[in-house]
Amino acid sequence: MQIIPVLDLSRGQVVHAKKGSRKHYRPIQSSLCASSHPLEVVRSYIGLYPFRTLYVADLDAIERHGDNREVIRVLGLEYPDLEIWLDTGLSLVDHYLKNPDMFSLRIILSTESLHSASAAASLMKDHPGHPFILSVDHRSGELLGSPDILRTRDWWPTDIIILNLDLVGTKEGMSLPGGLNCEGLFDQYNVYYGGGISSLAELMHLKDLGAAGALLATSLHDEMICREDLLCFGQ
Repeated sequence: MQIIPVLDLSRGQVVHAKKGSRKHYRPIQSSLCASSHPLEVVRSYIGLYPFRTLYVADLDAIERHGDNREVIRVLGLEYPDLEIWLDTGLSLVDHYLKNPDMFSLRIILSTESLHSASAAASLMKDHPGHPFILSVDHRSGELLGSPDILRTRDWWPTDIIILNLDLVGTKEGMSLPGGLNCEGLFDQYNVYYGGGISSLAELMHLKDLGAAGALLATSLHDEMICREDLLCFGQ
């Protein structure tokens, strides 16, 4: 199972995401590094463990209040061997798809930003060579996005993220959203889970479920999951 560290960007800084309430996000305070500068935070991640993938959320682009494309470009240049999974909402998808050689990049299509399943399917059809990732976002037990995204799964890519926004940044423990038939998803897709993971035991539970990976931020910054724990997954 792959462990993927998370970088939430706003106004050029790494912020602490909590419960999806973006207006309340503040610059990260971390036991790993003394700075909220993106390069410093990524450097601390790599110093902790040789991660091969980084999840990046450009929160300004998602909210359509500017973007962090220059920060992301610099990250890609500084760490060319690090695959970046990038969520910008839909505002910058065309920009990144038209510049595929800038760095190793995979676009995340988040249900929060999708108006319909057909819109997402059309985007994927127009770019058949790109390895899209679908993020199935939930809050308060409900899907964020159009309900037809769950009803019509024939267009879903192989890799999906289950993101429980109620638990992001809380350290309250993981919980798979109800009503999603997650057991079936683990059988059909490469499932990556994010939200509330706070211990090695929870990572092991995800592994036993058949998860392909887990997204971590708060538990790394607060040293609730350490290098020795990460070594259990042999990356």
